[in-house]
Amino acid sequence: MRTRRSLAALVLVAFVSSSVPATYTREAAAQGADDAVTVQARARFKEGVEFFDKGKYEEARLAFLQAYTLKKHPAVLLNLAQSSAKSNHSLEAAKYFKQFLKESTTATPQQKRDAEAGLAEVRQKLGRIEVLGAGTGTDISVDDEKVGTTPLPEAIDVEPGPHTVKTPTESVKVVATVGQKTEAKFGASQAATPAVVPTPVTTPAPANPPPDNTTQPPPNNPPPGETPAKKPGLLSPPESMGPVYLGLVVGGVGLAGAIVFAAFKADAQSKADAVASDIRKAAQQRGISSQGVCSSTNAQTQKDFGAACKTLKDNNDKVDTNATIANVSLVVMGVGFLTAAGWYLFAPKREDHAPPPSAKYKPVITPYASWNESGLVMSGAF
Repeated sequence: MRTRRSLAALVLVAFVSSSVPATYTREAAAQGADDAVTVQARARFKEGVEFFDKGKYEEARLAFLQAYTLKKHPAVLLNLAQSSAKSNHSLEAAKYFKQFLKESTTATPQQKRDAEAGLAEVRQKLGRIEVLGAGTGTDISVDDEKVGTTPLPEAIDVEPGPHTVKTPTESVKVVATVGQKTEAKFGASQAATPAVVPTPVTTPAPANPPPDNTTQPPPNNPPPGETPAKKPGLLSPPESMGPVYLGLVVGGVGLAGAIVFAAFKADAQSKADAVASDIRKAAQQRGISSQGVCSSTNAQTQKDFGAACKTLKDNNDKVDTNATIANVSLVVMGVGFLTAAGWYLFAPKREDHAPPPSAKYKPVITPYASWNESGLVMSGAF
């Protein structure tokens, strides 16, 4: 996730680290004493908070996952989603964000906004599959994992790449693209109606059939020494290879651009994370909350944090710009390669318009004579 959201996530972590144990304490007081499960959940949760503050997002994800397994608390679920996103588990993060928005009835408007923004950001790294044509009440699975029953409330979040979408009676293969929605259409193929073949009526041959005086046409064989033209196949070269080469060049440029600007984005993100961490630590040293530091109107706060906040904003803007250019480069790459492949496969082939074999003429020999000489004249085309 981007750093502008990480500050909100840190505030949420601080809020949960103080309020959740208190919630656990009230539940334990109602029961008379903390049970072992609650104690273990609180310990794992505190570990997750510490790992998150240190930037160890993978360790934080595992700790929050253990805490949520022990105690299904919505605040833990939101922190689990954020740490999953920060540790590049985008599909898991999308699942937890959606679960939080669906199940948390006591979430504040700010928490809901954070969850919605987090879900939108991780979906920029995922593909989505929309199921069409399947009847109501049909079980849908993706890569042999059931995802729901039609009608599905929304498109299915998946990792980019090839996937197999199935119903109990049909299977559709799709390729998910980053940040885009792909359609999986069912019911397109209909069973063919078998054709009715009439029964042939056999006429008995006469006892003494008349002689066949009709002359059968000679078979349509090519002249000796000539080979019949071979029908071009799908992989035969097209008449013009220019569009193929152009598409490959455009696709290569798009690929290079995607790689370069993805590296620029990662560098800007790393710098933004470092600045955000410095702002948070400085705020803690001054005994103030890191929430809203960069938007504060306090003169002293602006003096202390103005330069750092400007640097953070510049880095976040670079992250956005580089991400946009990288995505555009991916689109250019796809258009270039698809154009090259499509032209090579479906453009007119070289053999489609092969010139007919040259006509063969027999030589003609004609005698001639004159006052002084005589002989033979040979004419014809060879």
